[in-house]
Amino acid sequence: MHYLSGMTTADVESSRPRRRHSAGQATRELLMVTAERLIAMNGVEGVSLREIQAAAGQSNSSVITYHFGSQAGLVRAVLEFRYRTINARRAELLQQARDRGASGDAREAVWIIVRPLIESIDAGEMFVPFLARVSANPRTFAEYLPPEVADGTAGVLREMLPNLMSGMPARARLGREVQLYNSVHGLLAELARGHQRISEAQLSNYVDGWVGMLTAPMSPATSALMD
Repeated sequence: MHYLSGMTTADVESSRPRRRHSAGQATRELLMVTAERLIAMNGVEGVSLREIQAAAGQSNSSVITYHFGSQAGLVRAVLEFRYRTINARRAELLQQARDRGASGDAREAVWIIVRPLIESIDAGEMFVPFLARVSANPRTFAEYLPPEVADGTAGVLREMLPNLMSGMPARARLGREVQLYNSVHGLLAELARGHQRISEAQLSNYVDGWVGMLTAPMSPATSALMD
């Protein structure tokens, strides 16, 4: 007990909440990572709170409701937890693009959107397939997404490519953005679920396709239908 010499009872007591907080945060992150993995494979409706609790090795049946309130609260927490890193990385890449004077480059914009997702997959995270599952239903996804957190795809496009698709109706531009979002997340999610490595050449080819999706002119037939 020599390590307590010189410490008062108050000193010992004041150290305990920090240890409890640390343990609580570790449990919270464990539950989020476990939920992320299970939902990535099975979807939100295909996983119960009990399954997440058991897979995380937690014996307390109320541990998820204690930390997150509900399954929806857990999903929101995962989105906030991961998007914090994804959006920070995109902001960093945006600043680098500004410094290089790369604004207006569609390929650069798509790389800024895609690169943090690839880095997440390379780190062994299952956030991309989790995101693909959760965002499959736009209505429920809007309910899950915390109001202070947003996917940065549209923001990157609007900053990097302010004149992209400027001649298109607003709903056509939005449709292209949604198409890009779904294609990127859907393709990368399948690779992550299958633990498939993607070469830089393959990824570069996919990026070319996504750029084409964004920049393809609207056909006369589509214009007439939009009108």
